[in-house]
Amino acid sequence: MHETIKNLIRTHFSEMEGYVSAGMEMKKSAQKIFLNANENPYTLPGLENYNRYPQPQPEDLLKAYGTHYGVAPDKIVMTRGADEAIAVLVRVFCEPGRDKILICPPTFGIYAVDAHAMPAQVVEAPLLKKNGTFSLDSENIIKAASDDDSNVKIVFLCNPNNPSGTSFDQEKIIEIAKALEGKAIVIVDETYAEFSKQESLCEQLEALPNVIILRTLSKSFSLAGLRMGSLICNDTDFIKLVQTKALETYPLPQASVDAALHVFKPEIQTIAQENIDKILAERSRYIPLLEQSKLVQHIYPSDANFLLVEMKKAHDFYKFAAQKNLILRNFSDKALIENCLRISIGTPEQNDLVLAALKEFENTL
Repeated sequence: MHETIKNLIRTHFSEMEGYVSAGMEMKKSAQKIFLNANENPYTLPGLENYNRYPQPQPEDLLKAYGTHYGVAPDKIVMTRGADEAIAVLVRVFCEPGRDKILICPPTFGIYAVDAHAMPAQVVEAPLLKKNGTFSLDSENIIKAASDDDSNVKIVFLCNPNNPSGTSFDQEKIIEIAKALEGKAIVIVDETYAEFSKQESLCEQLEALPNVIILRTLSKSFSLAGLRMGSLICNDTDFIKLVQTKALETYPLPQASVDAALHVFKPEIQTIAQENIDKILAERSRYIPLLEQSKLVQHIYPSDANFLLVEMKKAHDFYKFAAQKNLILRNFSDKALIENCLRISIGTPEQNDLVLAALKEFENTL
């Protein structure tokens, strides 16, 4: 294992013995009779494939992920959404009561939640806000995480960022990672990467030993209900450690595995890309229509499938929309994004309903 990762892992994770489940002992095969996992040999109508535990990390699915992301299959751990990967990484690197993570608010709230659950402390290096958009404060991030007494083990960078939709300068991300090599792990959350024109950092992992990338099929490939994510790291020894010591015994439900394999079929990939293109086109159509409202003050540039909209009476419109069964995300009380709502890009018909509600709300003022 590369020293830059090995020296940051909690000591007992390196030394502890992992659990080898029945599913890990032997590859699944229809020709084998499995009597090693205490499974029920009888199936139920309509659920014929679900009486057996799935392979914990199915090889054919790892290969599909590897092809899609352009990395070797042995550099991937499949997780139940990117959320599980976040929790696992905090658990592996952060010693409870001592270590810290660093986040760049406004950003995805689960990073701090998982840290507090350890408990681990949270250090903030807020995004810089200038000319109507956000950027990383790389100098502040490096300073806060590189101090020998800081105990910052993980830096979370969401790119594109949630909730702002911002794609950050990759050169800055690489600068941060190189400056913190041996001091902290840099986790780049690429949940919304497929909606951005920016290239993934996956192809540069070999030169970035302390970088771990998170991906998911939830957003771009319409699998939010089946929870399929992954963490990607160039260090195969670290990948094995996570698979054998940090994951739940059987992390992936069979239905989710089947759905992911289906998603990676070429004909389904074509349809998924068409859907992504529809969302991007709709985002472009939507922005000038929202800007026509006298309540809308600013729409932040977005490389994701949502818009962060600053508006007058944001909280009131949030409640008004909810009364019409239009559920938006309210960030109006959050620092740096006061009076903002995050609006996901829906179908043209759904987006038109939001526009109509906004117009109706204006008329009540």
